[in-house]
Amino acid sequence: MFEIFLFVNPIGVYCYDTEVSVKKTVDELDISSSFHFIPITNSKVIRDDIIRRKTCGQTINDIPEYTMAAYQALRNYHAIKLKYGNKKARSYLVNLQRAVSKNFSVYSQNLPKSVAVDLGLNYKRICDPKINKYIDDSIEQDKELARKFNIQTIPTTIFFNESGDDNGLLVEGTIAHDKLLALLKNIYCNEPQKEEQEKEQVGNSYRPRRHLRLM
Repeated sequence: MFEIFLFVNPIGVYCYDTEVSVKKTVDELDISSSFHFIPITNSKVIRDDIIRRKTCGQTINDIPEYTMAAYQALRNYHAIKLKYGNKKARSYLVNLQRAVSKNFSVYSQNLPKSVAVDLGLNYKRICDPKINKYIDDSIEQDKELARKFNIQTIPTTIFFNESGDDNGLLVEGTIAHDKLLALLKNIYCNEPQKEEQEKEQVGNSYRPRRHLRLM
């Protein structure tokens, strides 16, 4: 059983690709897994994604709109998690990311509502101001988790093997499917020479760390 933590920008261009790659790899290896999405938004995360989008040929003409979209997606995710549960919240985030990952110019003020309605969600419930305090508390819990794991880059993925020890594998940024596949096959090999081989395979994009298990 793998416990997987995905720290993502709720509208990040690389985050959707990372989520798809991780899910594909887990399915291919037929690994029983539990996913935890932790959307993170701050000025650095927003700036990094805008730069990545420019590198991919996208143009963000309205940075304030992009910033508001990121924070709205973050709050909607937590509202849906509170009202409908984790599975619906993850579906909302993935569908929203899919819509804007290749071209943010398709974003409009109606897009978040459209994505929610397509999932059978009541958007008025999501936007209910009565739950703002609970949303704030939920966001703060995720921030605390990011601090606990010392997350420096978004996206970042952490893998725990519940049948192994407390060693978690932290993967920063994106990683090619074939290299992630090879990495997960050998994730808990304790032989030092094997760990060095794995580092050569994936470069500096990951680092094993010992973490306290999240209880």
